[in-house]
Amino acid sequence: MSTLTATRSRRRDQRPAWDEEPSFLGKSVKALFLLVYAAAIIVPLWAVLATSLATEDALVRSGGDMIFLPTDISLQAYREILSGGAVTKSLLFTLMLTAVGTAISLVLTVGAAYGLSRPGSVWHRKMLTAILVTLLFAPGMYPSYLVVQDLGLLNDMWALILPVCFSAWNLIVLRTFFMTSVPGELIDAAKIDGAGEFRTLFKVVLPMSKAILAVIGLFYAVGYWNTYFLAVLYTPGLETKPIQVLIQQWLIASTGPAGQDAAAAAAISSGMENAPAASLKMAAVVCTIIPIVIMYPFIQKHFTKAVITGAIKG
Repeated sequence: MSTLTATRSRRRDQRPAWDEEPSFLGKSVKALFLLVYAAAIIVPLWAVLATSLATEDALVRSGGDMIFLPTDISLQAYREILSGGAVTKSLLFTLMLTAVGTAISLVLTVGAAYGLSRPGSVWHRKMLTAILVTLLFAPGMYPSYLVVQDLGLLNDMWALILPVCFSAWNLIVLRTFFMTSVPGELIDAAKIDGAGEFRTLFKVVLPMSKAILAVIGLFYAVGYWNTYFLAVLYTPGLETKPIQVLIQQWLIASTGPAGQDAAAAAAISSGMENAPAASLKMAAVVCTIIPIVIMYPFIQKHFTKAVITGAIKG
Protein backbone atom coordinates (compact mmCIF):
# COMPACT_ATOMS: atom_id res chain seq x y z
CA MET A 1 0.00 0.00 0.00
CA SER A 2 2.81 2.39 0.92
CA THR A 3 4.63 1.57 -2.35
CA LEU A 4 1.51 2.41 -4.39
CA THR A 5 1.06 5.69 -2.52
CA ALA A 6 4.71 6.64 -3.08
CA THR A 7 4.42 5.86 -6.80
CA ARG A 8 1.33 8.06 -7.15
CA SER A 9 3.06 10.82 -5.22
CA ARG A 10 6.07 10.69 -7.56
CA ARG A 11 3.79 10.89 -10.60
CA ARG A 12 2.12 13.99 -9.16
CA ASP A 13 5.50 15.52 -8.40
CA GLN A 14 6.64 14.98 -11.99
CA ARG A 15 3.88 17.31 -13.26
CA PRO A 16 5.25 20.85 -13.86
CA ALA A 17 4.19 23.48 -11.36
CA TRP A 18 2.28 25.46 -13.99
CA ASP A 19 0.43 22.39 -15.27
CA GLU A 20 -2.53 21.87 -12.97
CA GLU A 21 -4.06 18.44 -12.74
CA PRO A 22 -7.28 18.41 -14.82
CA SER A 23 -10.54 18.08 -12.98
CA PHE A 24 -12.93 15.18 -13.36
CA LEU A 25 -15.21 17.36 -15.49
CA GLY A 26 -12.32 18.31 -17.77
CA LYS A 27 -11.31 14.68 -18.21
CA SER A 28 -14.91 13.72 -18.94
CA VAL A 29 -15.29 16.42 -21.60
CA LYS A 30 -12.04 15.35 -23.28
CA ALA A 31 -13.07 11.69 -23.20
CA LEU A 32 -16.49 12.54 -24.66
CA PHE A 33 -14.93 14.62 -27.42
CA LEU A 34 -12.49 11.84 -28.35
CA LEU A 35 -15.32 9.30 -28.29
CA VAL A 36 -17.46 11.38 -30.65
CA TYR A 37 -14.46 12.04 -32.90
CA ALA A 38 -13.59 8.34 -33.05
CA ALA A 39 -17.22 7.41 -33.76
CA ALA A 40 -17.36 9.95 -36.61
CA ILE A 41 -14.47 8.09 -38.24
CA ILE A 42 -15.24 4.48 -37.33
CA VAL A 43 -18.99 4.43 -38.06
CA PRO A 44 -18.73 5.44 -41.76
CA LEU A 45 -15.82 3.05 -42.28
CA TRP A 46 -17.79 0.25 -40.66
CA ALA A 47 -20.82 1.04 -42.86
CA VAL A 48 -18.64 0.89 -45.98
CA LEU A 49 -17.09 -2.43 -44.92
CA ALA A 50 -20.44 -3.94 -43.91
CA THR A 51 -22.07 -2.90 -47.19
CA SER A 52 -19.21 -4.37 -49.20
CA LEU A 53 -19.81 -7.73 -47.49
CA ALA A 54 -23.61 -7.65 -47.74
CA THR A 55 -25.70 -9.79 -50.06
CA GLU A 56 -28.40 -8.41 -52.32
CA ASP A 57 -31.15 -9.83 -50.07
CA ALA A 58 -29.64 -8.09 -47.03
CA LEU A 59 -29.54 -4.77 -48.89
CA VAL A 60 -33.16 -5.18 -49.99
CA ARG A 61 -34.24 -5.92 -46.43
CA SER A 62 -32.39 -2.84 -45.17
CA GLY A 63 -34.31 -0.68 -47.61
CA GLY A 64 -31.30 1.30 -48.84
CA ASP A 65 -27.83 1.26 -50.32
CA MET A 66 -26.03 1.11 -46.96
CA ILE A 67 -26.14 -1.46 -44.19
CA PHE A 68 -24.60 -1.48 -40.72
CA LEU A 69 -25.22 -5.04 -39.51
CA PRO A 70 -24.93 -7.56 -42.34
CA THR A 71 -26.75 -10.78 -41.52
CA ASP A 72 -25.52 -12.62 -44.60
CA ILE A 73 -21.85 -12.12 -45.43
CA SER A 74 -20.59 -12.59 -48.97
CA LEU A 75 -17.23 -11.96 -50.65
CA GLN A 76 -18.78 -11.92 -54.10
CA ALA A 77 -18.23 -8.18 -54.50
CA TYR A 78 -14.50 -8.55 -53.88
CA ARG A 79 -14.26 -11.49 -56.28
CA GLU A 80 -15.96 -9.41 -58.95
CA ILE A 81 -13.80 -6.34 -58.26
CA LEU A 82 -10.56 -8.34 -58.53
CA SER A 83 -11.65 -10.42 -61.52
CA GLY A 84 -9.63 -8.39 -64.03
CA GLY A 85 -12.09 -5.68 -64.99
CA ALA A 86 -11.77 -1.90 -65.02
CA VAL A 87 -11.34 -1.65 -61.24
CA THR A 88 -8.56 -4.25 -61.17
CA LYS A 89 -6.67 -2.47 -63.95
CA SER A 90 -7.12 0.84 -62.15
CA LEU A 91 -5.80 -0.61 -58.89
CA LEU A 92 -2.73 -2.07 -60.60
CA PHE A 93 -2.11 1.22 -62.41
CA THR A 94 -2.34 3.16 -59.15
CA LEU A 95 0.02 0.72 -57.42
CA MET A 96 2.56 1.15 -60.22
CA LEU A 97 2.12 4.93 -60.11
CA THR A 98 2.67 4.94 -56.34
CA ALA A 99 5.74 2.69 -56.45
CA VAL A 100 7.47 4.52 -59.31
CA GLY A 101 6.56 7.98 -58.05
CA THR A 102 7.64 7.29 -54.48
CA ALA A 103 10.98 5.84 -55.61
CA ILE A 104 11.73 8.83 -57.85
CA SER A 105 10.67 11.31 -55.17
CA LEU A 106 12.86 9.69 -52.51
CA VAL A 107 15.90 9.61 -54.80
CA LEU A 108 15.53 13.29 -55.71
CA THR A 109 14.75 14.42 -52.16
CA VAL A 110 17.59 12.45 -50.54
CA GLY A 111 20.13 13.63 -53.10
CA ALA A 112 19.13 17.27 -52.86
CA ALA A 113 18.82 17.24 -49.06
CA TYR A 114 22.25 15.68 -48.58
CA GLY A 115 23.88 18.07 -51.03
CA LEU A 116 22.31 21.12 -49.41
CA SER A 117 23.23 19.88 -45.93
CA ARG A 118 26.96 19.96 -46.73
CA PRO A 119 28.46 23.42 -46.03
CA GLY A 120 30.98 23.11 -48.85
CA SER A 121 28.42 22.45 -51.59
CA VAL A 122 28.56 24.80 -54.57
CA TRP A 123 25.84 27.46 -54.46
CA HIS A 124 24.01 25.58 -51.72
CA ARG A 125 22.73 28.79 -50.12
CA LYS A 126 21.44 30.20 -53.40
CA MET A 127 19.78 26.92 -54.31
CA LEU A 128 18.20 26.64 -50.86
CA THR A 129 16.86 30.18 -51.15
CA ALA A 130 15.38 29.41 -54.57
CA ILE A 131 13.68 26.31 -53.16
CA LEU A 132 12.31 28.24 -50.19
CA VAL A 133 10.80 30.81 -52.56
CA THR A 134 8.64 28.06 -54.07
CA LEU A 135 7.05 27.53 -50.66
CA LEU A 136 5.98 31.18 -50.57
CA PHE A 137 5.02 31.67 -54.21
CA ALA A 138 3.50 28.54 -55.68
CA PRO A 139 2.92 28.41 -59.46
CA GLY A 140 -0.64 28.79 -60.65
CA MET A 141 -2.73 26.05 -62.17
CA TYR A 142 -2.74 27.51 -65.69
CA PRO A 143 1.07 27.99 -65.95
CA SER A 144 1.58 24.47 -64.63
CA TYR A 145 -0.83 23.12 -67.23
CA LEU A 146 1.02 24.95 -70.01
CA VAL A 147 4.35 23.48 -68.85
CA VAL A 148 2.93 19.95 -68.84
CA GLN A 149 1.39 20.56 -72.25
CA ASP A 150 4.64 21.89 -73.74
CA LEU A 151 6.49 18.85 -72.41
CA GLY A 152 4.02 16.59 -74.21
CA LEU A 153 2.92 14.86 -71.02
CA LEU A 154 -0.85 15.32 -71.30
CA ASN A 155 -2.71 12.01 -70.97
CA ASP A 156 0.51 10.33 -69.88
CA MET A 157 1.32 8.67 -66.56
CA TRP A 158 4.38 10.88 -66.15
CA ALA A 159 2.10 13.90 -65.87
CA LEU A 160 1.03 12.48 -62.50
CA ILE A 161 4.64 12.08 -61.29
CA LEU A 162 6.98 14.73 -62.64
CA PRO A 163 5.03 17.86 -61.53
CA VAL A 164 4.91 16.63 -57.90
CA CYS A 165 7.96 14.36 -57.62
CA PHE A 166 9.87 16.92 -55.57
CA SER A 167 8.51 18.50 -52.39
CA ALA A 168 10.30 21.56 -51.03
CA TRP A 169 8.83 20.92 -47.58
CA ASN A 170 10.10 17.33 -47.45
CA LEU A 171 13.48 18.57 -48.66
CA ILE A 172 13.73 21.09 -45.81
CA VAL A 173 12.70 18.46 -43.25
CA LEU A 174 15.23 15.91 -44.50
CA ARG A 175 18.02 18.49 -44.82
CA THR A 176 17.41 19.62 -41.24
CA PHE A 177 17.53 16.00 -40.08
CA PHE A 178 20.85 15.40 -41.84
CA MET A 179 22.34 18.52 -40.27
CA THR A 180 21.08 17.96 -36.72
CA SER A 181 20.83 14.19 -36.27
CA VAL A 182 23.81 12.84 -38.21
CA PRO A 183 27.04 13.64 -36.31
CA GLY A 184 29.51 15.55 -38.43
CA GLU A 185 32.33 13.58 -36.82
CA LEU A 186 31.11 10.39 -38.50
CA ILE A 187 31.11 12.05 -41.90
CA ASP A 188 34.59 13.44 -41.28
CA ALA A 189 35.80 10.00 -40.18
CA ALA A 190 34.37 8.44 -43.34
CA LYS A 191 36.21 10.98 -45.47
CA ILE A 192 39.46 10.31 -43.62
CA ASP A 193 39.00 6.62 -44.40
CA GLY A 194 38.78 7.51 -48.08
CA ALA A 195 35.01 7.37 -48.57
CA GLY A 196 33.57 9.61 -51.26
CA GLU A 197 30.29 11.49 -51.05
CA PHE A 198 28.18 8.65 -52.46
CA ARG A 199 29.73 6.04 -50.17
CA THR A 200 29.33 8.37 -47.18
CA LEU A 201 25.69 8.90 -48.07
CA PHE A 202 24.84 5.21 -48.50
CA LYS A 203 27.07 3.75 -45.77
CA VAL A 204 26.84 6.40 -43.04
CA VAL A 205 23.99 8.86 -43.51
CA LEU A 206 21.13 6.74 -44.85
CA PRO A 207 21.46 3.90 -42.29
CA MET A 208 21.04 6.52 -39.55
CA SER A 209 18.03 8.09 -41.29
CA LYS A 210 15.67 5.13 -41.64
CA ALA A 211 12.99 6.74 -39.48
CA ILE A 212 12.74 10.02 -41.35
CA LEU A 213 13.02 8.25 -44.73
CA ALA A 214 10.11 5.98 -43.79
CA VAL A 215 7.98 8.98 -42.85
CA ILE A 216 8.79 10.97 -45.98
CA GLY A 217 8.27 7.87 -48.10
CA LEU A 218 4.86 7.40 -46.49
CA PHE A 219 3.94 11.02 -47.24
CA TYR A 220 4.92 10.61 -50.88
CA ALA A 221 3.17 7.24 -51.22
CA VAL A 222 -0.09 8.52 -49.75
CA GLY A 223 0.03 11.52 -52.07
CA TYR A 224 0.51 9.37 -55.18
CA TRP A 225 -2.07 6.82 -54.06
CA ASN A 226 -4.67 9.55 -53.52
CA THR A 227 -3.94 11.27 -56.84
CA TYR A 228 -7.14 12.85 -58.07
CA PHE A 229 -6.84 16.51 -59.06
CA LEU A 230 -3.77 16.05 -61.26
CA ALA A 231 -5.42 13.09 -62.99
CA VAL A 232 -8.54 15.12 -63.74
CA LEU A 233 -6.47 18.09 -64.94
CA TYR A 234 -3.67 16.43 -66.93
CA THR A 235 -4.94 12.99 -67.95
CA PRO A 236 -8.66 13.21 -68.80
CA GLY A 237 -8.14 10.99 -71.86
CA LEU A 238 -6.02 8.33 -70.18
CA GLU A 239 -7.51 4.90 -70.81
CA THR A 240 -6.66 3.45 -67.38
CA LYS A 241 -7.36 6.00 -64.67
CA PRO A 242 -6.16 6.14 -61.04
CA ILE A 243 -8.49 4.35 -58.67
CA GLN A 244 -9.66 7.54 -56.95
CA VAL A 245 -10.82 9.03 -60.27
CA LEU A 246 -12.46 5.78 -61.34
CA ILE A 247 -14.45 5.47 -58.11
CA GLN A 248 -15.57 9.11 -58.30
CA GLN A 249 -16.75 8.65 -61.88
CA TRP A 250 -18.45 5.38 -60.96
CA LEU A 251 -20.34 6.87 -58.03
CA ILE A 252 -21.48 9.92 -60.00
CA ALA A 253 -22.42 7.92 -63.10
CA SER A 254 -24.41 5.34 -61.14
CA THR A 255 -26.48 8.01 -59.37
CA GLY A 256 -26.99 10.25 -62.41
CA PRO A 257 -29.86 10.21 -64.92
CA ALA A 258 -30.23 7.56 -67.57
CA GLY A 259 -28.21 7.97 -70.73
CA GLN A 260 -24.54 8.83 -70.84
CA ASP A 261 -24.03 8.48 -67.06
CA ALA A 262 -25.73 5.09 -67.03
CA ALA A 263 -23.58 3.96 -69.94
CA ALA A 264 -20.42 5.08 -68.13
CA ALA A 265 -21.44 3.19 -64.98
CA ALA A 266 -22.20 0.09 -67.04
CA ALA A 267 -18.79 0.30 -68.73
CA ILE A 268 -16.99 0.42 -65.38
CA SER A 269 -19.01 -2.42 -63.86
CA SER A 270 -18.89 -4.56 -67.00
CA GLY A 271 -18.41 -8.21 -66.08
CA MET A 272 -19.46 -7.62 -62.46
CA GLU A 273 -23.17 -8.40 -62.68
CA ASN A 274 -23.21 -11.13 -60.01
CA ALA A 275 -22.90 -8.78 -57.02
CA PRO A 276 -25.08 -5.85 -55.87
CA ALA A 277 -24.04 -2.47 -57.26
CA ALA A 278 -23.83 -0.94 -53.78
CA SER A 279 -21.57 -3.75 -52.55
CA LEU A 280 -19.33 -3.40 -55.59
CA LYS A 281 -18.82 0.32 -55.04
CA MET A 282 -18.12 -0.09 -51.34
CA ALA A 283 -15.74 -2.98 -52.04
CA ALA A 284 -13.82 -0.70 -54.41
CA VAL A 285 -13.60 1.92 -51.66
CA VAL A 286 -12.27 -0.69 -49.21
CA CYS A 287 -9.65 -1.74 -51.76
CA THR A 288 -8.37 1.84 -51.87
CA ILE A 289 -7.97 1.88 -48.08
CA ILE A 290 -6.29 -1.51 -47.60
CA PRO A 291 -2.80 -0.69 -49.01
CA ILE A 292 -2.32 2.28 -46.68
CA VAL A 293 -3.70 0.31 -43.72
CA ILE A 294 -1.26 -2.52 -44.46
CA MET A 295 1.68 -0.13 -44.90
CA TYR A 296 1.18 1.94 -41.75
CA PRO A 297 1.89 -0.73 -39.06
CA PHE A 298 5.35 -1.36 -40.53
CA ILE A 299 6.15 2.36 -40.58
CA GLN A 300 4.49 3.33 -37.29
CA LYS A 301 7.59 2.84 -35.13
CA HIS A 302 9.68 4.92 -37.53
CA PHE A 303 6.92 7.52 -37.75
CA THR A 304 6.76 7.91 -33.96
CA LYS A 305 10.55 8.10 -33.68
CA ALA A 306 10.79 10.73 -36.42
CA VAL A 307 8.04 12.86 -34.89
CA ILE A 308 9.68 12.75 -31.45
CA THR A 309 13.10 13.58 -32.93
CA GLY A 310 11.66 16.49 -34.88
CA ALA A 311 9.85 17.83 -31.84
CA ILE A 312 12.97 17.69 -29.67
CA LYS A 313 15.46 19.09 -32.19
CA GLY A 314 13.05 21.53 -33.81
